[in-house]
Amino acid sequence: MSSARIEDLVIHYDHYLPSHRAAAQRVIYIHGTGCNAKVFAPHLAVISQAHEVVAVDLPGHGRSGGGGFRSVTDHAFFVGALIERLGWESCIVAGHSLGGGIALAVAIYFETLVSGLLLIDTGARLRVSPSVIKSARIAAGAGAVLDNDSRLGFAKSTPRSVVDQVNVANAGCNAEVIYKDWIADDSCDFMTRLAKIDVPALAICGVEDPLTPIKYHEHLRDNLPQCELVTVANAGHWPFAENPTEFNACVLEFLNRQ
Repeated sequence: MSSARIEDLVIHYDHYLPSHRAAAQRVIYIHGTGCNAKVFAPHLAVISQAHEVVAVDLPGHGRSGGGGFRSVTDHAFFVGALIERLGWESCIVAGHSLGGGIALAVAIYFETLVSGLLLIDTGARLRVSPSVIKSARIAAGAGAVLDNDSRLGFAKSTPRSVVDQVNVANAGCNAEVIYKDWIADDSCDFMTRLAKIDVPALAICGVEDPLTPIKYHEHLRDNLPQCELVTVANAGHWPFAENPTEFNACVLEFLNRQ
């Protein structure tokens, strides 16, 4: 576990280095709504055998300080500042869900630091149901997270053990922070700016994702100048946990070509 002080907040991150050879690529991972860096841990244990990897706890999430933000651009400035603190001249930015919107913002506002993008179950615009935002606002006002369907976003075939693993990794996020996350999701819109993000990109989508469906990723493929699209079978919104073998292979194939 490592940390950096950025704009008076202590930002924590997990840093993985290959043990037996020089890193081929540098990659920073950004989690989604209500999550933290731990959700990527099994995936990063595989990826870091060949690549140097950082997974950040966004402000207000996991072990990082702060109270979260209502916009992806605020989070993007912390991620960009962390890349600079790491001394990385450039890196591949990987984002899941809300983290994908943040990754696009980093590519726009810190373009010289971004050599590629991994966009995981996300989109250029992330609309959220008004009922979800209303429930999150009520929960924030009550100071407690409302009970949700623990299988929300997962494929029907995903084992309960995997669902529980992801939910445990993401447990404990403050209700006010989650409310802000949903607003950041809902206000995220880079639809008209994708053409200016001219770096190699891979959009990855679980075939059964009901939250950020394949059409979101087809839009990324068709509008980012250098974007490929791959789908992961037997997976919903959490393909790195639901079908790690196929997901890891897709990511490694992309990284090894850069």
